[in-house]
Amino acid sequence: MRSETSALGVKKLITICILSFIAFVNASYLTYNNYKIEQNIWKIGSFCDINNTLSCSNVLSSPYSKIFWLPFTAYAMIVYPIIFVIAFLWITSVLKKSEKIIAILWLGWILFNSYFIYQEFANIGSYCPLCMLCSAIIITIFILALIWIKNENK
Repeated sequence: MRSETSALGVKKLITICILSFIAFVNASYLTYNNYKIEQNIWKIGSFCDINNTLSCSNVLSSPYSKIFWLPFTAYAMIVYPIIFVIAFLWITSVLKKSEKIIAILWLGWILFNSYFIYQEFANIGSYCPLCMLCSAIIITIFILALIWIKNENK
């Protein structure tokens, strides 16, 4: 087995696959809720509507939650499967040295996500707990990729 896919490396890649899957399910749920809000069929609210400050519904109903007429969460539904596939192909030895690809993709996604978090802070005045979960996942995967790059350069 290659050194990059040692037992510890495989565990990290499986962790990325699991985190990407969780983030995809989360983004799908938020995109579905956004659709329900736009269609005025939102009757109850999300379980993550804790108060006016911590509210997925407040964030999703804001025009600031969209980029090019699509909800921010719809873009996440595209990005997470890509990362999942890259990590999976790395585990199966189809791709080699994917940590740099993952780090670059995640750096771009962190910057994109930072714009959305800025919108929550500056314009919406509410914060989406499930969006914050996705942010935590993004940062975790980015840090894992940086650790692999650092270990590779030793």
